[in-house]
Amino acid sequence: MAPGFQRSGFRLTVALLAGCLALLAVPARAGSVTAESIFDRQATRQQAKSQVPKGATITRTVCEDLEVGMDNTRYRCTVFYTTAPASPAPATTAPAAPATSQP
Repeated sequence: MAPGFQRSGFRLTVALLAGCLALLAVPARAGSVTAESIFDRQATRQQAKSQVPKGATITRTVCEDLEVGMDNTRYRCTVFYTTAPASPAPATTAPAAPATSQP
């Protein structure tokens, strides 16, 4: 095998390995949004969902009824979500070194 070919193959392998490690190093982010209302549970759930960042995936919704006295109920809903990390820029490889001529 020519020495120049081995070096460019090595560079490509290193670039691919670095790209894979970069993907593993950036986990998805998780978050939550909570909303409260005096109207009803469904309106409260929709209010919380409307605050989830665009593109996020809702993973769970939890609602609770809070008795606040004198037959009044307050509703609280929490929406949990995850966001995928931004896709990394494609890896670029350096051009192969020119082959040197041997006497």
